[in-house]
Amino acid sequence: MAMRTAITDEQITSLVPRCQRGETAAVEALYDLYADALYRYLLTRVGDRDAAADLTTELFVRVIRHVGGFRLNQGRPAASFSAWLYRIAANLAADQGRASRRMPQVELNDDLPLAARLPDPQDVVEQRETIAWLSQAMGRLSEDQRLVLHGKFGEELSNAEIAARLGKTEGAVKSLQHRALHALGRILRSV
Repeated sequence: MAMRTAITDEQITSLVPRCQRGETAAVEALYDLYADALYRYLLTRVGDRDAAADLTTELFVRVIRHVGGFRLNQGRPAASFSAWLYRIAANLAADQGRASRRMPQVELNDDLPLAARLPDPQDVVEQRETIAWLSQAMGRLSEDQRLVLHGKFGEELSNAEIAARLGKTEGAVKSLQHRALHALGRILRSV
C-alpha cells in the first residue's frame, strides 16, 4: 500500500477559512486531500462501491453546506477537521444502513459471467456468511472502535495517523484498539 503524506495543520488552517468564504479551489483541495480515504472508509462500512461513491459525494455536499458553522480547534486543526469529516461519514453510513434495511435492493446486472467462470457456490456462500458474521460483530463495537480498526487494518495507518484523523492521542488510539480487539474476540466467540 502506498504511503500517503500526512495532512498538516497548516493546510487545514489555510483551506477551511477559504472554504467558509466559498472559494471553489479550496473545496477542491480539501476533496483531493480526503476523498480517497473517506471513500475507502465508507466502502468498508456499506460494502458497495457505487453506494460508497454516492456517499462520498453526499459527504462533500454536506461539507459545502455546513463548513460555515465548523470551528477549527486551533490547537489541533487537522485532527479536528478530520474528526468532523469522519463523523459525517459515519452518520451517512449509518443512515444508509437503516435505509437498506427498510428497502432491500436488488441489483440487475446485464453482464452476468459465463457459467465456466462462476466460483464454487459453496465458497460464495461461505464467504458471504463470513463477511456477514464479521460485519455483524463489527456493528456491535463503538464507532470509535470501528474507526480505529478500519484505520489500523483496513488502511494500514500508524497509531499517530489514526490519532490525528480522530483528534485523539496515540495512547487513546492504542487503548481503543486493544479494547476493540478484545471486544471483537469476545463477540466472535459468543456467536
